[in-house]
Amino acid sequence: MTETLGFCQEMRPESCGFVLFGATGDLAARKIIPALFGLCDKGLAPRNFYMVLAARTPMDRGALEARLRDSVTKAGFTPAPDVFGAFLERLEYITADYDSDGFYGHLADRLAALDGKTGVNRKHLFYLATPPAAFQPITARLKTSGLLFDPKDCACWSRIIIEKPYGSSLENAVALDAGLKLAAPESQVYRIDHFTGKETVQNVLALRSANAVFEGTWNSGFVDHVQITVFEELGLEGRAAFFERMGLARDMMSHILQLAAITAMDLPPTFRDTDFKAEKKRFFKSINPMTRDEVTRRTVRGQYAGYHGEPGVAADSAEETFLAFKFQVDNDRWRGVPFYVRAGKKAGGKKTRIDLVYKKPDHGIFKHIDIGYPNVFSFLIQPEEKVSFSLISKHPGPKLCFTPRTMGLDYLAEGQEAAGYPTDYERLLIEAMSGDQTLFLSSYEIAFMWEFLSPMLEAWTAAPQACPLHAYADGAPGPAAARELIEKDGRSWIQL
Repeated sequence: MTETLGFCQEMRPESCGFVLFGATGDLAARKIIPALFGLCDKGLAPRNFYMVLAARTPMDRGALEARLRDSVTKAGFTPAPDVFGAFLERLEYITADYDSDGFYGHLADRLAALDGKTGVNRKHLFYLATPPAAFQPITARLKTSGLLFDPKDCACWSRIIIEKPYGSSLENAVALDAGLKLAAPESQVYRIDHFTGKETVQNVLALRSANAVFEGTWNSGFVDHVQITVFEELGLEGRAAFFERMGLARDMMSHILQLAAITAMDLPPTFRDTDFKAEKKRFFKSINPMTRDEVTRRTVRGQYAGYHGEPGVAADSAEETFLAFKFQVDNDRWRGVPFYVRAGKKAGGKKTRIDLVYKKPDHGIFKHIDIGYPNVFSFLIQPEEKVSFSLISKHPGPKLCFTPRTMGLDYLAEGQEAAGYPTDYERLLIEAMSGDQTLFLSSYEIAFMWEFLSPMLEAWTAAPQACPLHAYADGAPGPAAARELIEKDGRSWIQL
C-alpha cells in the first residue's frame, strides 16, 4: 500500500509470509538473504512477517544459522547478536522436493500454521531463485496445492517473483511465460531486474518530473546523443557453466533496455504501475530491431584475453564477454538522437552509468566557436550513486578561456541517513510485498527484449566473419572496434 507522509509517498509492505525456493543457491546467498536481513535490520520489514527457506539440501538448524550468518556477513553487515537473533526467530527451513505433491502439501500446512501464529492471513510471496526450467513445474504445483489463488476470492493474496534469465531465446521465453500464466495471471507475477531498484535509476524520473529545467531539454532539440555503460571489473566469478550457455548479450540486455527506457520514456501521468508500464511499452514500440546489415554495422563483440583460461570455459569458446552497439528511437522526442551502449566483463573498474551528451551552442556569440566541451548530464549508478551536470564557465583570469565545471548530488555523502536506505533488492522486495509492479518487468518487456536481441544473435551465428569476436586486454574498456563504432560518427565515449 502507499502511505502519504507530508509531501512524500512511501510504500509500506503488507504483513506476509515469504517463501524462498532455491534457498541454498548462489543468488539466495549473495542477494536475497542479505536483502531479507537488511529489511529486518533497518526496520523496513512488515510488522507481521515470517520467512520459509526451501531447498533440496537437507540441513539442520545449526548448519542453517551458520550459513545465514556467512551470507549476511559477506554482504557487508556486522549483525548485532540481538538483531540477528530476531531475524532467525522469523524464519524456518524445510527440505524441498519440487517434484513431489507431498512437499507442497507439507508447505501448505506450515504456511497455515505460521499464518495463524503471526496473523498474516494467507498473504504469501513466493520467490523462485531457481533455474528457469523449474518455474512452470513449481508454480503449477503451487496452484494445485491451493497456494496460488485469485485475490478476488478473498482479502488475501499470493505473488510470484522470478529472476532472469527469462529464457535463452525468444521461443523459449514465450514458452516460459505461457507456462507461468497457466498458474498465475500477469497481476501476480513479479519479474525482477535489480537495476530498476537502484536509487540513482529511480532519480532519473524524479529529477525529470520535479524539475522543468531538465525535462524541457530532454529531447532531440538539445541532446546530441545518449551513452549507456555497464562495465564489470571481474570475470565469470565461478559462473562459467551459465555464461557458456548465455554470453554477455543475453545476460545484460534486460539491464541495458531498462536503463534506456527509464532514461528516455515519456513521463507517465502518474506513477501508478499501470501508467508507468504503458509509457515504457510505448517507448519500446518506438525501437525497431536491427536488420542483419544493421547488426554488422552497428554492433561490436569482444572477448577478454584471459577468458579461455577461466575454469569451465571451452578452449574454442566464442561467447562474447563484451558488447557495444548503437540503436535509434523513432519517436518525436528522440528521433535523430543515437543511443550508444557498451557493456563488458573485465572492462576496468565496475561502472554503470547513463550520460546524456548535449549539443554545443547553435546560437549566440559562440555559435561559430567550438568551446571544446559539451554539457553532459550523468547518472552514476554503481559503485558510486551520483548525479552530475557539467557546465561550461569562464576560467578565472584575464583571458576569455572556457573550462568545464560540475554540479552534483552524491547519495553516499548523506552519511547516516544513506545507511538506512534500502538496497536495490530490499526496495524491490518492499514493492512486491506492497503489491506495486512499477519496478518489475511485464511479459511484453520480456518479449520485446528477445525480439530486439534475436537478430543480433542470429547474425552473429550466421555470419561470424562479418561480426568478428574482437579480443581485448583484461582490464581494458573493450576492443578498439568499440571505440571506432562511435568515433566514425564524430563522437567519443565518455572517459570513465
